[in-house]
Amino acid sequence: CTVLVNGQPTRSCITLAVQARTCEVDTVEGLGEDQELDPLQAAFIDNRAFQCGFCTPGMLMALRPLWDSAERVTEDTVRQAICGNVCRCTGYQPIVRAALDAFSSGGRHGGKKP
Repeated sequence: CTVLVNGQPTRSCITLAVQARTCEVDTVEGLGEDQELDPLQAAFIDNRAFQCGFCTPGMLMALRPLWDSAERVTEDTVRQAICGNVCRCTGYQPIVRAALDAFSSGGRHGGKKP
């Protein structure tokens, strides 16, 4: 149930709509542009980082603030970003691998500060 509220991962399942009435709310459906996949979404597919798909939206939304930042991304920062999401199908290694692949392949700052 993770969405971004003013750019921060937030659990929509425990957040009242009235609490976000003046906020910018982004969902996983808004990640790509013009029918194109977002680079994080594409990396999840390329790395087979999901099976049932239940946790995938939350993982993607939890990783999005890292994508939007200039922070140097490491395995530890990826694991920290997704620590509030549970996956019982793939385990976490394919998800971490997909995230690191997306960050290292560019599109933002290539996983490094500009």
